[in-house]
Amino acid sequence: MEEKKMRKEDGASALKKGLAVLSSFSWTKNSMTLSEIARERNLPLPTAARLIKALEEEGFLERDSKTKRYHLGFKCSLLGAIAKKTGALRMIAAPYMEELKNMFNETVNLYLREGEIRICYEQIESSFNLKRSAKLGDRFPLWAGAAGRCFLAFMKREEVDRILEKVEPLTANTILDRERIYQKNSEVKERGYSLSVAEREEGVSSAAAPIFDASMQPVACLTVSGPISRFSKEMIAALIPQLQRRCLLISLKLGAERKNLAILEQSKQSD
Repeated sequence: MEEKKMRKEDGASALKKGLAVLSSFSWTKNSMTLSEIARERNLPLPTAARLIKALEEEGFLERDSKTKRYHLGFKCSLLGAIAKKTGALRMIAAPYMEELKNMFNETVNLYLREGEIRICYEQIESSFNLKRSAKLGDRFPLWAGAAGRCFLAFMKREEVDRILEKVEPLTANTILDRERIYQKNSEVKERGYSLSVAEREEGVSSAAAPIFDASMQPVACLTVSGPISRFSKEMIAALIPQLQRRCLLISLKLGAERKNLAILEQSKQSD
């Protein structure tokens, strides 16, 4: 019985070490030598070699025959594609969205970018009778509203210019001036969040923050929206750090490195 328990513990330990080896790879460190992996995980070379050999045999690692460097294999690509297709982002984000809704009782949306638009991917609605809500799958422009800026701010200038050619007034508060839009984009990159007051929809205020993956490009954003009357300065001051905190935690789970997420840990508000 004791021997069986020891074998089980040894197996679990080997599995953890193997997963640690895979976790050594990142967007910026996508290929490594045996020595580099051993050093990264503080493993003896024989142990690292044994783990890498097993991972290579199972398709989780591949070795370049010329450079002798290892990179993630087809099995990792396959599992990533499956996770993406089966709604991994939704499952990761949902608990944090629920927390924000419980804290502020305003509608929380998860938006994804698709080309030059953003799509409502998930939503948790406020319990108030007067609330802001969207339908899953609803499509909105990037150039209007807090959520759109979370994507627009990190795009190349030529992409932004092309999108801004389509700007049109949706409300009296829609920002049409290009220089002001560029300024708003810069503020998002500096502060890590965006605010909107009736820019896309009359009577609605929104606060949004970007969600990053390992590429350090926004793959999504979280938005908290509701009637202007409830979005006081005090409410926004309480909301922003909580919103950014959850976007940071989601980003970490998507592979972003904490050292690159400083903008989600500062909460500087404009007057």
